[in-house]
Amino acid sequence: MIDRQLLGEDIQRRRASVRQLLQRCMKLAEVLSDNDSLQLLVQRLSLLETAAMFVVVGEVKSGKSSFINALFRESICEVAADPCTANIQELVYGNEYRKTVLGNHWERVHLPQEVLREITIVDTPGTNSILREHQAITERYLPQSDVVIFVFPARNPYTHTAWELLSLVRSEWHRKTVFVLQQADLVTQSELALHRERVVQYARQRHVQEPIIFAVSAKREMEGAADSGFAEFREFLRKTVESGEVWRIKWQGTLGVVRHVTESIRKRMEGERQALLSDRDFFSALLSRVSSRRQKGEAFREMVVDRLSSVYDRLSRRLENDIVEALEVGNLLRRSLPFSRDHGFRTWMSEVQKRFEEDLRREIEAESLRVAQEIVEGMRAMFQDMMEAIARRQQSDITLFEPLHSDRMGVLDRLRDQLERLNTADAVYAHVSAGSNIGKLTLAGGGLAVMGAVVLVSTHMIAFDVTGGVLASLGTLMMVLTMGWKRGAILREIVRRLEQARAEFRERLDGEIAQMLDKVFLEVEHRLKEPLHQVETRLQRLSSWIEEAAAIEKEAEEA
Repeated sequence: MIDRQLLGEDIQRRRASVRQLLQRCMKLAEVLSDNDSLQLLVQRLSLLETAAMFVVVGEVKSGKSSFINALFRESICEVAADPCTANIQELVYGNEYRKTVLGNHWERVHLPQEVLREITIVDTPGTNSILREHQAITERYLPQSDVVIFVFPARNPYTHTAWELLSLVRSEWHRKTVFVLQQADLVTQSELALHRERVVQYARQRHVQEPIIFAVSAKREMEGAADSGFAEFREFLRKTVESGEVWRIKWQGTLGVVRHVTESIRKRMEGERQALLSDRDFFSALLSRVSSRRQKGEAFREMVVDRLSSVYDRLSRRLENDIVEALEVGNLLRRSLPFSRDHGFRTWMSEVQKRFEEDLRREIEAESLRVAQEIVEGMRAMFQDMMEAIARRQQSDITLFEPLHSDRMGVLDRLRDQLERLNTADAVYAHVSAGSNIGKLTLAGGGLAVMGAVVLVSTHMIAFDVTGGVLASLGTLMMVLTMGWKRGAILREIVRRLEQARAEFRERLDGEIAQMLDKVFLEVEHRLKEPLHQVETRLQRLSSWIEEAAAIEKEAEEA
């Protein structure tokens, strides 16, 4: 590790800035559970102050291993190895020669070479190696690399897989690249010049505008020839190390990783944001449907109350007429005589009340059943409409977005299950009847079917409660008033009390049905607002993360 005292203040400052950007990017990857990116960033942080990594790549038989052996003037890497057995070798500084096995076909070699104090050189199998694990390990090194050295045979620098790898290195990782034409002793100077121009052309097509190219001969270097070309390459390494450029290269490589990872995270977050915006629109649309259905429900409630009240009005007016007729003088006298065939007044009152209740039960029940069925069908239509919308959403949304660690499909599944339970379960009755007078009743059945029973029983209960009280009080009143033959007062009081009973019936029935429908709609709205709130919360967090990612990208670009 380089001594901090030897680094200028500017270099120290830049290193601290790069470390800070790395840590911010790590936090972003950690928050979003992007484990692959997080692992890569952790590796870059650990390598930030270690020797710069130079990764040597090229096709099989391109002369890579010979190039490295000639560079150190000793046989380190196996030459002309079988592609099936070739190892990836990581060359690092050590006081003595030593090998450490890192994995299958993967080892670290310690060498007492001074240049390796500042750089690490990695020899990789050919880019056209037939072993997949070679490719996997090679591609694992590339994101960690600071400089990639592409070695081509000077006779044929047009190898396909190596140039494909260069496209990956430049487009994905933006690594500094160096080109080496090995085995230069096998071509003429004119051929070498032509091939060099072609390499420049190919490199520029892959966004390397000023390619650094060396022509070398490992054979000539091992023979001690001065024209091997290795002196120029060693001078490049020396200047890179002594000028501190090696550290700038390392930090630029690290900034390239930060830009790449942050851009990838930001794009995925943008996709997630679009998905969440779509979710928000979807849940808002469902709420709008419920709101529209609620408005229709208000109008329908008025119609229901009108219909049931008209039945009650008709029967209560008939009751009123019966009582008025009974209070005619002749009828009163006839019922007052002993041994009259007409029953006494109290018996007559009981018969009137009984007939009224039987008629009321029969007609209210018939009308209530019709009304209840309409309410149930309307509510079922609302639930069915929403569940079909959710099903369509699930089918179409799978291919639209690839969300970050989100449970968006799970949210739709849970919402659909909750609506299904509201549509069919006994829980509906619990929500409808809680806090209501009709909650005292015992009803059998489940789901929306209970709502029909609620309408029916609540109508019966209110009608008999109201009318029964009026009749009981009228019976007592008439017995008192008839003693004084105050027929006019009785008639006025009868009309007043029955009118009051009709108004009370309508008011209480309207309140009960309104409360019932309101509880159902509130329950549905609650089920929809819960995921909508979750979406809004996630959108707020996501927006701040996207802003942070954009800021990191910009700072990494300007650093």
